[in-house]
Amino acid sequence: MTADDLSNLGLECSEDWVPFPVAGTLDLDYWAKHQAGELVERYARDGEKGNARLLARDLKRAAADSRTREPLGAFGWYLSGHQTVAAVLELDAIHPDATFPEVTLPLLTEHMTARDFGEPDVRDVRLPLGDAVRIRQNLIEERKRLLGPRPVVHTLFYAVRPATTDAAITLLVSWTEPVLDEPLEHIVDTIAETLHL
Repeated sequence: MTADDLSNLGLECSEDWVPFPVAGTLDLDYWAKHQAGELVERYARDGEKGNARLLARDLKRAAADSRTREPLGAFGWYLSGHQTVAAVLELDAIHPDATFPEVTLPLLTEHMTARDFGEPDVRDVRLPLGDAVRIRQNLIEERKRLLGPRPVVHTLFYAVRPATTDAAITLLVSWTEPVLDEPLEHIVDTIAETLHL
């Protein structure tokens, strides 16, 4: 199968998730300014204030960061009243290659688990798209400055093997605020159920 076979890959999420332009030549400054204006309007409908300048700067940074990994799709979770992204969701596919002629869930589990904070929570699950693995773990991120703390990144990862392709579809959500653990796990579990081809 080819990457073109994934052209109908999609998911469903609330308007709190802003789609990032991860492919093409769209000017990120222009996009971020326009998107920040839309967020300020949404925040106002929710009775919260938004700072268009701060939001535009954060949107551009977060979208540019996602672009470096070249996912099939990426979204930022923007909570009303907050000027920075709360979580980032990236949707991608892992295709077989010469090293790994078959992409299996045990192989993905082995390569996607870390033990920075003990054993990760690994579960075999079934999604409408097929058999899947769910991995919830916390990772230690690289230092942002020469001196300073290494941030803890909270992640929830899904990999699913649809019957119609030999690629694995992956969904990775990451965040840094521990208070978001419980609500985000529930939200991401719901989003994973909507994955479709």
